[in-house]
Amino acid sequence: MARKKKGIILMNEQSNETQKENNTAKQSFVKSLLQAAVEEIKSISNGAIVMVLVCAVISVLGIGLFASKAENQQLAKDKAGLSDKLSEKNDQINKLEESLEETQKDVAEKNEIIQNQQEEIENSQIEKEQIGEALKEQIGNLDLTGSAAARSDGEINSIENSIAETELLIRDYFGYTEQGNELISALYEKADAFRDELDRYPDFYPTEGGVGSPFGYRKDPINGNTKFHTGIDLGSFTGTPIFAAAKGEVTYVGFETGYGLYVLVDHGNGFETKYAHLNEAFVQVGDMVEKGDHIAAMGATGRVTGPHLHFEVVLNGEFKNPADYIM
Repeated sequence: MARKKKGIILMNEQSNETQKENNTAKQSFVKSLLQAAVEEIKSISNGAIVMVLVCAVISVLGIGLFASKAENQQLAKDKAGLSDKLSEKNDQINKLEESLEETQKDVAEKNEIIQNQQEEIENSQIEKEQIGEALKEQIGNLDLTGSAAARSDGEINSIENSIAETELLIRDYFGYTEQGNELISALYEKADAFRDELDRYPDFYPTEGGVGSPFGYRKDPINGNTKFHTGIDLGSFTGTPIFAAAKGEVTYVGFETGYGLYVLVDHGNGFETKYAHLNEAFVQVGDMVEKGDHIAAMGATGRVTGPHLHFEVVLNGEFKNPADYIM
């Protein structure tokens, strides 16, 4: 082990000696080069050195002057280009200003037109509102109900025409606007009430056949005694159709002494109609019937001498002559 360490130490010492020798050789080589350079400089004369310096200065000055002239030319060229662009932009600005002035003038004219149109619309709206209020008041004052019994066919047709004309007038002025629809609804409400009143008025002839026995005092056909006849008798054959004289609700279907099988209809306006001596009834209590509906068949039930319809009209509890309504 001691021998191995000693060998390593000897090797390191030899390596260090070799490195020192190399460094010494490098230093000698550099020194010889420096000495050669110094001798070369000494061999150049002073005049040559001056000429070299003068040439160098002239070269520098020449380059500077050339560069300065080129820069001035480029600056002049750039200035001319900028001047052209500035002139072009000024032209564009002038055109834009002219266009803006024309646009402002056009806008002012259009604003004036719009303002005039708005004033016309406002005036028209005020006029429509005034007309609407007048029509609404006129419709509200229409009294079409409660007098259907006193109106002739000509008067009824005239009223229907007036309703149709009023509807057209409303649509012409207001179209299908909210106000127009409100007026139409008010008109329809009145018209529907009028038509409903007409439908509930007992003027529909209830069956076939002529009047066999009139309304009022008469001789009883069975015992010959004078007695008040509360309706009229319309004679025909058993099974002949019986029709509702007006729109209403069936309030009674059944038998009663004297009347036999009968149907009673309440028309909701103070009117009631009775259909007696029936062979068959086609309705029940609670049924709603329209004017002209087939409700029964003629018969000979109850106190009769033959098949016929005993027809009564009652207004507010008082017997009325049916002939005044259906004839």
